Amino acid sequence: MLGADRDIKGFLAKCKEAAEYIYGQASAGREILVIGHNDADGLSSIGIVAGSLADLGARVMARSVFRLDDLVASIPQGYRGLPVIVDMGGGSIDELKSKIGDCDIVILDHHHPDQPEAPSGWIHVNPHIYGISGDWEISASGVCYLVTREILKGNSKYAAVAVVGALGDLQDRGEKRRLLSLNEEIVKEAQERSLLSVSEDFVFQGRTFRPIHQAIASTHTPYIPGLSGDEAACLALLSEAGIEVREGDRWRTLSDLSDEEKSSLYNSIVAHLARQGYPPEIARDLIATVYELVREDRSSGLRDAREFSQLLNACGKTNKAWLGIGVAMGYRSWLVLEAHEVLEQYRSSLKRGLEIAMKNKEMMHHIVIVRVSDEVDVRQVSSIASILSNSQLVSRERPILVVGQEGGMIKVSARASPSLVEMGMNMGEIMREAASKFSGRGGGHKIAAGAEIPADRLTLFLLEVDRLVGNQLNKLGAQATLDSNL
Repeated sequence: MLGADRDIKGFLAKCKEAAEYIYGQASAGREILVIGHNDADGLSSIGIVAGSLADLGARVMARSVFRLDDLVASIPQGYRGLPVIVDMGGGSIDELKSKIGDCDIVILDHHHPDQPEAPSGWIHVNPHIYGISGDWEISASGVCYLVTREILKGNSKYAAVAVVGALGDLQDRGEKRRLLSLNEEIVKEAQERSLLSVSEDFVFQGRTFRPIHQAIASTHTPYIPGLSGDEAACLALLSEAGIEVREGDRWRTLSDLSDEEKSSLYNSIVAHLARQGYPPEIARDLIATVYELVREDRSSGLRDAREFSQLLNACGKTNKAWLGIGVAMGYRSWLVLEAHEVLEQYRSSLKRGLEIAMKNKEMMHHIVIVRVSDEVDVRQVSSIASILSNSQLVSRERPILVVGQEGGMIKVSARASPSLVEMGMNMGEIMREAASKFSGRGGGHKIAAGAEIPADRLTLFLLEVDRLVGNQLNKLGAQATLDSNL
């Protein structure tokens, strides 16, 4: 973390500085080009900034990109508008400067920055610079919310969307998967504005409107072996638990279940996992803090913030980012219906990707490698990595690297378990260092990171990552021994 001292006031002051600059440029009639990453946090961020500016009647364009090169290509040569880059760019300022040249830019990011100071004429808002973790305390969408709250003069309209982005970025690291720190402050603001409610419940997909067996089968985070993707198996499980799935002609939903029935369902899932040879911890992850956007219809699929984030992620990973951006901005009607179709197709594709991944696991000394074939879209590699890392389908004692290929380039998505991160593991640093040695680009967070490298350097890259992880584990082990002796 660049900022040795935690400086929340300084961070909020920087948010205000960025807000005043963006507002001033927009008020002068200058077009604002909002560009961000193509995942849930990125689309939430784009939606928050573009939506806020649209609310003011500003000239605004919005785009989502997959990688840094796409970002550079999205800014036309000699562009006279103001690029506002969200959820990316902070770790690549030198590269951006060399490729974009002299122009004013605003970066609203939460990834580890490669330098504390932005070039002249640039504004870089990043929590890490102020000693605040962008890994779990605030996401990019949270940063964007704090900036646009100033633009909208205290209006908290987009607070709930910031929560969606934080959950999509897997920042729910507290007990019962609760958001913490600045994320939690944003949750409170959303609650105060009657935008959000918070409770504890099962986190099955579509728990408020899908038939129970479909909700269980649709759940992939966490992935439930033998149940996720298999409605027939879920019906059999419910029958075994003695739970009626219909009430007359109507399918029952999770919200219809009594506490006794929920307890029976939980115990049946634990027993199912035991029969499959999996640990009961998977079931524990199914009960978590639930964040509901109370102004959304229960049947819309947008009421549960995690489900909202999954819809955005699906849009971003399937070349339909414009749908997700529109939904994040607040548009509904046919846009939501089409986005749900994209989500269902994405789930089917992701299920196939997971099946391929589970057949292609290999162990190195310190890391687990999961290779997916070219049948799997490389934009799904990060989603597969997240599902596997949260599912306990692979060991949490070693970082996981999911490897996909597109043409002559390899996309690698890495995940470390929360316990490894708590010990001090930093996958972002490891991926950045390893990729830089083999003509690639890497970086990210301590818990989730990625890299792109030429295909012919993959073996050397993996060996280097394995070595670097081993070095960190050795250092962490030595430090743990020292600490225990104090």
